[in-house]
Amino acid sequence: MQHSVHSSGEGDAFDSLRRDAADPRSALAARWQSLGDAGRVIASLAQEPQPQPAMQFAARIEAGTDERRQLALRGIDDLAAMIEPGLSALLYICENGGDARAPAGALWREFNAARTALLALADLDED
Repeated sequence: MQHSVHSSGEGDAFDSLRRDAADPRSALAARWQSLGDAGRVIASLAQEPQPQPAMQFAARIEAGTDERRQLALRGIDDLAAMIEPGLSALLYICENGGDARAPAGALWREFNAARTALLALADLDED
């Protein structure tokens, strides 16, 4: 199965995955949302069910201890660092007429495991 992908705004899409050094607190929700968006693209390419949005993640992390917030920020940074090159590679495969299902499935499993760990950090169950 081939997917059509337009990469004209690829740089813009990845900008929100990167850490906002000026104010990481205000950027937490936006970065979490961007990771969720990337996860939905990966799930689609892997032909996996879409992840459920975790709308309360940022608020729960912000309300928690500084230690938990730091762990969550580090985890988000790590997940974004993994997703960005992986998603770029998947988009390249699709743009060149390849079948990205197998590599998307591998990236999906890694994404899902990291996301589940972050949700546990915020005491949110993934249904």
